[in-house]
Amino acid sequence: MNLRSALLAASCCMALTAHAADPQSEGTYRLPFADGTSVRVFDDFRTHRPIGRIDLYAVEGKGPYRVVAAAAGRIAAIQDGYGEKQTAHAAKDCHNNYVWIAHPNGEWTNYSHLAKGSVTHEAHLKVGDHVEAGAFLGIEGDVGCAMLKHVHFEVARPDASDPIDAGGFLQGNENGKRERNARFCSIAGGTAVKDPTYPAQPCGK
Repeated sequence: MNLRSALLAASCCMALTAHAADPQSEGTYRLPFADGTSVRVFDDFRTHRPIGRIDLYAVEGKGPYRVVAAAAGRIAAIQDGYGEKQTAHAAKDCHNNYVWIAHPNGEWTNYSHLAKGSVTHEAHLKVGDHVEAGAFLGIEGDVGCAMLKHVHFEVARPDASDPIDAGGFLQGNENGKRERNARFCSIAGGTAVKDPTYPAQPCGK
């Protein structure tokens, strides 16, 4: 093994160790894109700023790309009325479209930057609806603070009495303390890391 290969191997192992130390999700989730979609990780749980979230985008084929529920649950919040891309704004000042799903295990999943109107007019969803894993939620977009079309995905354990604010952000989430590193069923080892491409498919396949 030459020096470059050794350094790459060490870097890989260090990254895996760092991810292993992060708080893992209780649930196991599918990648939030339609079956057969190739999904690349733009930022993972560690590299995302702020930490604790994952940015994913569809590659190959031709969009629009369908975003789906990562697990069964109840639609807890929807915002899909915005249509502006706001790359120059601070995250707290951005107007993002999003869906939050509350799962029976107490964790919630978030799907942000969805295309305007795609949740309510194309997926025909409303707050309180029950969805199964793989259910269509909306279309991958770049609404709000987004450099490219992608899905900002997160798993969190919110405050049951006061989960999110008016902008769709978790309450009481200083330093990402409510975030959980998603365990994905279709990824070897369960943890998504920056740069690789993964297949979106149902759990148990």
